[in-house]
Amino acid sequence: MAASLLPTSHADGLEVNDRIASQLLYEVEIQSEWMIAWLRLTVALLLASFLVASYVALGIGAGIRALRPPVPSLFMIGGFSLTSLAALTLIRIQRYRPTMGWAFASLDVAITIAAIAEGVLRNRLSGNNIFLLASAWAAPLVLAFNALRYRPAIVAGTAVSLILGSLAVALWAGVSLSTPPLSPDYARFADLPANAVRASILILVGLCLTLVVQRERRLLVRALTEQRERSILTRFLPTEVVPELTRPESRLRRGISQQCAILFVDLRNSTHLTEHMLPEQVADFLTRFRRRITRVVLEHGGLIEKFAGDGALIVFGVPEPQPDDACRALACAKSLVSAIAEWNRSRPPAAPLTVAMGLHTGECFCGVVGEEARLEFTVLGDAVNVAARLESFAKHRNEMLIASKRVLADAHEPLDRHTWQHLGIEWLRGHEASIDVYAYRYEEPGRD
Repeated sequence: MAASLLPTSHADGLEVNDRIASQLLYEVEIQSEWMIAWLRLTVALLLASFLVASYVALGIGAGIRALRPPVPSLFMIGGFSLTSLAALTLIRIQRYRPTMGWAFASLDVAITIAAIAEGVLRNRLSGNNIFLLASAWAAPLVLAFNALRYRPAIVAGTAVSLILGSLAVALWAGVSLSTPPLSPDYARFADLPANAVRASILILVGLCLTLVVQRERRLLVRALTEQRERSILTRFLPTEVVPELTRPESRLRRGISQQCAILFVDLRNSTHLTEHMLPEQVADFLTRFRRRITRVVLEHGGLIEKFAGDGALIVFGVPEPQPDDACRALACAKSLVSAIAEWNRSRPPAAPLTVAMGLHTGECFCGVVGEEARLEFTVLGDAVNVAARLESFAKHRNEMLIASKRVLADAHEPLDRHTWQHLGIEWLRGHEASIDVYAYRYEEPGRD
């Protein structure tokens, strides 16, 4: 049967949107860490390539001589490679969590500050001259890494850590208001290898920021696309199944077969009740009836597959079956009986409302069918047919609720003779096997 748009509260809609947003953000953060890890490896490879090329060029141009190994750069290359491999491994084995971004950001900062400190110590620089080191230029690159994480707190924390770490190294090396002129030996900081590292870092910062902008645009387009799709889906489908349908390879898109508890509800004698009402009064009456059903169903975690006039088909076990589906379906049916009784206490005694309900559990087909412009959520199967026949049987026997023995057993319901009357074994039209059925005996509150 086809689903209709449900009157859900604003809070329910916000809760669903929050869940969708959280899931989207979680997926984006995992993908971002994957990109950062590969970007670090790329940085390490390019830095190594620039260094090798510059030293080869320097050796060719100046002849064979003792070349000072770029220890800080090698330290960053090795550190970035190790942290990238660790992140990729965690993601591949599905152990990575977005909060680990703090740990990897801290490692990036630690590697950068350690490289700066090693350069200062190795070259005997004062704190005033630390920015002569090519490794100090890696700070903007680390900030660009963290801009991909979509966590402003990590970006801000990284910036503060880099500033405080660099300041600590500078103070440790000694800072003065004026420094003596650099010795001729300091000219090596303008050699080709040092400048090659600085140039490569600037290129890589530009690449990282380009990727940040591109990723933000892609995320924006994806969010707008999914928002449009959700808007289309919520026009026709129950709110509860929309998050499942927006996932890639959604099971409900393909259709699934699973255990469900099915509850049919129908308002008896509605034609007689509404025949003397004005059209707007009929609309108001049906709206209040549906509102009561919806409230009770949502309280018990059910899904209204369809409203049809003064009746409803309610499903428990979609989108995911739960061990207590039958128990919640039975509790929902009892609550509906109580809700109608409570409504009757505020209505004229001459026009009481009565409902007929059928409850059963079994294997059902659940899925979304139709064109994109008109999708319908459908629940089909023998369990649905049996529940519908039990609802008709309840009308025929003038009962409020008739349930099969199977659903009562699945719900672990005690068959107390004061609560459930055994009606015997019935042969229902369209069903091959007989059904053992019970009628619910509602006790008015306050009655002995």
